[in-house]
Amino acid sequence: MVVEESSYPIIPGLTDDVAELCVSKIPRSSFQITSQVCRRWRSFLRSQHFAAVRKLTGTVEEFLCVLMESECGRDVYWEVFDVSGNKLGQIPPVPGPLKRGFGVAVLDGGKIVFFGGYTEVEGSGINSTTVSASADVYEFDPAANSWRKLAAMNIPRYNFAFTEVNGLLYVIRGYSTDTYSLSNVEVYNPDTNQWSLMDCPNRPVWRGFAFAFNSKLYAVGNGSRFIDIYDLKTQTWEELDSEQSVSVYSYTVVRNKVYFMDRNMPGHLGVFDPEENSWSSVFVPPREGGFWVRLGVWNDKVLLFSRVCGHETLMYDLDKEKGSKWRVCDQIKPSASQLASVLINF
Repeated sequence: MVVEESSYPIIPGLTDDVAELCVSKIPRSSFQITSQVCRRWRSFLRSQHFAAVRKLTGTVEEFLCVLMESECGRDVYWEVFDVSGNKLGQIPPVPGPLKRGFGVAVLDGGKIVFFGGYTEVEGSGINSTTVSASADVYEFDPAANSWRKLAAMNIPRYNFAFTEVNGLLYVIRGYSTDTYSLSNVEVYNPDTNQWSLMDCPNRPVWRGFAFAFNSKLYAVGNGSRFIDIYDLKTQTWEELDSEQSVSVYSYTVVRNKVYFMDRNMPGHLGVFDPEENSWSSVFVPPREGGFWVRLGVWNDKVLLFSRVCGHETLMYDLDKEKGSKWRVCDQIKPSASQLASVLINF
C-alpha cells in the first residue's frame, strides 16, 4: 500500500495550518538542514504557499543580492547573502544575452526588476562595433525562484538614471540605439504592468543617478550642476542649483542620504543630504593592489566593493562614534567583481 506524501502531517500532533505557522518562523539560513527532515518539509519549504504563509505572519527577512561578473567578463551571476553574511547560494541568471548599461531595482519589497541596457553588435568594417539598446524588462520572484518577462519599455534605452518612488519605477533619460540622447522619462506601474512616457527637463547629461525623498523624484545628471526634482503630487518639475558638477559612477542611499563615487573626487566618498541640500565627503582608505568600484548597502551600512585582489568589501558604519567608521566586512565576500546589488525582503 502506497501512502501519499500529503497524508503525513507536517508536525505530528498539530493541524497543518498550525504547523505551517511554526515552520514559517525558520530562518532561510537553516533551510538546507531543515529540508532534510522529510519530504513533506522539503516540498513545503520550496513552495510558493510557504512564502505566502511567511508574508501573512510577518516573517520576512532581508537579503543582499549581488550581481557579479567573472574576470573574463563572460559569466554574470547572482549571489545571495542573509543579514548575518551567510552566503545562501545563487539565483537564476537574467534571461537573454549579456547587457551593459542596464538598471536593477526592487519593487513590492521583494521582487528584482532588470530593465534596459545594450548589447554590442559587430559591424562590417574595422572597429565598427555598435550598440543595440534594449527595451526588455524582467522580474525575479524569489517565491518562485524564477524570472518572468514584463511589459517592455516604450523606448529601448541604456545608461539612464532610475529610482522607485511610491511603488512606481522611474527611468530617466539615457541613450537609445545609435547613441541617440533621450530627454524623457518612462514610468512603470507594477499593478497594471504598463509603461507610460512623460516629459522631463532637457539636459545634455551622461547618465548620473536618481533617488526618492519625501515622495519626490531627484534626478542628478553627470556634467550638470542642476538637480531636477519632480513632485508627484503636483506633477511638476523644479530646478535646484547644486553649485557643483558631478561625475558619478556608483551610488547608494542610506538613511535618506546619498553616498556616491565621483571621478572628480578620488580617494573620497561624496555625500548629499537632500533635506539640508548640503554636500560633503568622506575619506576612503586606499586599496592595495586594487581599487574600489561599486557601492551597496547592507544592515543600514554603506558597502564598498573592490575589483581584483580578492574582491574585498569595505563597510562604513554610520553609528560608530570612536575611531574609523571604515572596516573590512568579513561577512560579505563576493566571489567576483560586483556589477550591482539590491536588498530584497522575502
